[in-house]
Amino acid sequence: MSYEVLAQRWRPQNFSDVVGQEHVTTTLKNQILSERIGHAYLFWGPRGTGKTTVARILAKAVNCPNRIQETEFDTSQTAEPCNKCVFCEEISQGRALDVFEMDAASNRGIDTIRDLRENVKLSPATCTYKIYIIDEAHMLSPEAFNALLKTLEEPPPHVIFIMATTEHAKIPKTISSRCQDFDFRHLENEKIIERLQLIAETEEVAADLEVLTLITRQSEGCLRDAENLLERLVSSAGKELTVEAVEQIIGLGSSSLLRELTTAIVARDLSKSLKTLNNLAKQGTDLSQCLDQLVAYFRDLRLLAIDNGLSDLIQSPKSDLPELKKNAEQMSVNRLSRIIKILMQTDRDIKTYGYPQLQLEAAFIQMNSIEEGIPLQDIVNKLSELEQKLDTPAILVPQRQQMPLPDLQQPDGQNTTEQTSAPKNQVPPISPRPNLKNSNTSTTDEERITASDTLLETSTATTPRVQTAIRELTDLPLFWEDVKSKLPRGKIRNGLLDKSVPTVNGTDTVTIACSRSFLPMVEDGDRTLIANVIRQEVGVPVNIELVALDTNAESTSSEDATQKEERKTPRMRKIEAQNDSQLKTALDLFDATVLETQ
Repeated sequence: MSYEVLAQRWRPQNFSDVVGQEHVTTTLKNQILSERIGHAYLFWGPRGTGKTTVARILAKAVNCPNRIQETEFDTSQTAEPCNKCVFCEEISQGRALDVFEMDAASNRGIDTIRDLRENVKLSPATCTYKIYIIDEAHMLSPEAFNALLKTLEEPPPHVIFIMATTEHAKIPKTISSRCQDFDFRHLENEKIIERLQLIAETEEVAADLEVLTLITRQSEGCLRDAENLLERLVSSAGKELTVEAVEQIIGLGSSSLLRELTTAIVARDLSKSLKTLNNLAKQGTDLSQCLDQLVAYFRDLRLLAIDNGLSDLIQSPKSDLPELKKNAEQMSVNRLSRIIKILMQTDRDIKTYGYPQLQLEAAFIQMNSIEEGIPLQDIVNKLSELEQKLDTPAILVPQRQQMPLPDLQQPDGQNTTEQTSAPKNQVPPISPRPNLKNSNTSTTDEERITASDTLLETSTATTPRVQTAIRELTDLPLFWEDVKSKLPRGKIRNGLLDKSVPTVNGTDTVTIACSRSFLPMVEDGDRTLIANVIRQEVGVPVNIELVALDTNAESTSSEDATQKEERKTPRMRKIEAQNDSQLKTALDLFDATVLETQ
């Protein structure tokens, strides 16, 4: 008899032998026991997870006449095939006349489906049910699917369709809606290792847990791949499998060099990382396999950096857990995530452009330059604080005591301030200053400052120093732009007071004609802020009245601005946004550029 490979020899013959698909086998067994068997099934999932195997077991179970389980005192009906009767043996060996296995990849045309439709009408030759197993069903052509629709929806009572596919998305909805869907999932590493241990013990293969773990990692959750790899290793290295032999045959880097490489990356030792990578390349290591191992390693580190309680999810051997936890404590989740992204991008670049060693060297340099990131919210808060500091004018602090301003003689003979009675804890009023100028000579700003400083020096040491008035309220329209520059950007400066016109009424009232659209949004605090800034400039308290600008003038200017804006090309708007003073700060901070304006 010809040699049978491990994957075929250890192929499950009962539902109970199927590994990792209990959610499927339990449902199927219940349907068989309750005689609620469907007319069409769709098995989908990754390769090597048992789709065709379960289809064959189902074919045996529904046709086996000896599904009886004997107990100590009685016999009971079971859903498992006996694997001893003629029907079970013929189906297992692929000789049954009533079980048809069809490869849709090589029989995807409409003619094959037409023949199938004609054969479906015939009764089974020997079995109870006629079973059609269509493997890789997604390869059928659209015409073939259309030809199968009616038969699949209403087949004869003696026919069961079982379709298996790895591409569920390619199955038309009209087909999948007529079938019972069963999803086959990747197997957990622990279950694959348990199965490999059973096979190794039975086949008398010496393989420790570390060797089986390496094999399981390469299988990517597919039991058939793990069994085939074990077969290959036994053929190459014999029945005494060691870690070194497995790494050499598979093309993995040696464990010691990989450990040195990961330690160097964690410690930001770029020189050692590049030297270790070169040593791996000299050993003939498959650098793509090395890259996969690095991704898996840093994925484990990220899980432990998030929470030590996630240790059950790691793929590394449990013996490496203490070292993994130690390294995870030295790295943040953000840095580990960026390392994984760099490695995954490097994997794509290697598959696209080649040069694996060069690509990995560039990746190590990039990973070495990763700095611990700052949360975005912290950056936004810092920017807000900076903006407030830049926008806030030099307004007098309310808690400080303000010293009465000196009685400065104005050209028109009026005083700039009125003498008020001093509060309880305030320094007594200062006596009138001497006449510092000729009556025919105007007072300069420098003389006013000098005179004010002279008077302030006569006060006690506990009296805080304050800014003195150097401008006239009647001249407010002349320095109005200076006043606006000390107001915060946004609603007040750029909205309410944009194109505004101030008018001084009397000695303490300022009427400001401002944007009509922003008037409903004005609050009392906005008026107070404007009044405080004007008071800082002129030295006297003022009352603020806000009125709307002339509608016609505003609409005309708005129309002119709209026409100018429409005449701007996209490039002109992009350059204007790039040079905007407010936006330029954020662009410089994030090293960004303007791509498009709307």
